[in-house]
Amino acid sequence: MKLIKTREENIEENYLELHYDKIDEETNAVLDRLRDTLRYIEGSTEQGKVTIALTDIFYIETVDRKTFAYTKDSCVEIKEALRDFIEEFENIGFVRISKSSVVNIYKIQKLQGDLNMRVIIYLKNGEQLIMNRSYRNDFYDKLNKLQRRKK
Repeated sequence: MKLIKTREENIEENYLELHYDKIDEETNAVLDRLRDTLRYIEGSTEQGKVTIALTDIFYIETVDRKTFAYTKDSCVEIKEALRDFIEEFENIGFVRISKSSVVNIYKIQKLQGDLNMRVIIYLKNGEQLIMNRSYRNDFYDKLNKLQRRKK
């Protein structure tokens, strides 16, 4: 299988094209990975029901038994419980950072150590989250696995 990457300026959204004669095992494995990444989730805002791409979610948190997904510029209440969400989507970059929060690893700008062995997570949208120390080892394990997969 060949991979051809082309940079195009001023396109509205990145896209992938697949050219094939037949879909073999290798191609199928790539497609399976992409299908997970390109999934959507339903939720609601004050304006009504919405559908958001998982790739647009920066983090998810539970407050007063309600679960909220935060994108670059909106907050969407979703029906999934935090534990169910992480079980289903941890393979595409969502990692638990506290009892009530999950972060999308792909939306992290930088990490900074804090007092009491906690970690401050700076997101690409300017927000900051605190990772509790009890979730630190698991977080770094998943981050290292992701970096190995990228190489």
